Amino acid sequence: MSGAHGTLSDHDESQQTTAQQAPDVPEERREVAEYALLGLLREGPRHGYRLAAAFAPEGRLGIALRLKMSQMYAYLRKLERQGLLLAHDELDTSSHRSRRVFALTAAGERAFDAWLSAPVEATREVRLAFLLKLAFTLDEPAAALALIERQRAATADWLARQRSRAAQMAQTTQAVGQANDSLTITGLTLRHRILLSEATLAWLDETAAALRSLSL
Repeated sequence: MSGAHGTLSDHDESQQTTAQQAPDVPEERREVAEYALLGLLREGPRHGYRLAAAFAPEGRLGIALRLKMSQMYAYLRKLERQGLLLAHDELDTSSHRSRRVFALTAAGERAFDAWLSAPVEATREVRLAFLLKLAFTLDEPAAALALIERQRAATADWLARQRSRAAQMAQTTQAVGQANDSLTITGLTLRHRILLSEATLAWLDETAAALRSLSL
């Protein structure tokens, strides 16, 4: 943020990429869709149509992330080039046609496991990245709870920083005798982040309580 009326910089926010393209990017900026594919393959080798079914509207991950077949194969080719998965042709005995089967390498397993265990920083990433992480842990309530606890701590930290920025902005505005800055785009964005983070914390607590009730 630059001054009381400046615009917010994304410098303090983690980058969120879309699932519309699959450019070659550094490992730390690998797209969420790629990790979703690694996660599905972490459960065992799969052919393309079975992978695609998970991203269909009624599929396992479809409510959070949709992928067209062409997009999915672009990601798969990229992951194969990076050495995170292997692909081979396999004969389908029912149709007598060859199909491409994908499986993780050890490097792919490590990449997915590292991503899965880390909370997201900015609250806006909860709606995609964190929900996908949660989808891969729900079958193991203890793992899901551990993930939620890490995310709660990260979200609480993010909320504290946004509140601090809002307070600093208010103090600066008051010190220079300017009008209320809450209706600038900076003030409104900070307020949105604060409210969204507060709601996210409530949702995390509610989800954790539901998971704990399963073990009672």
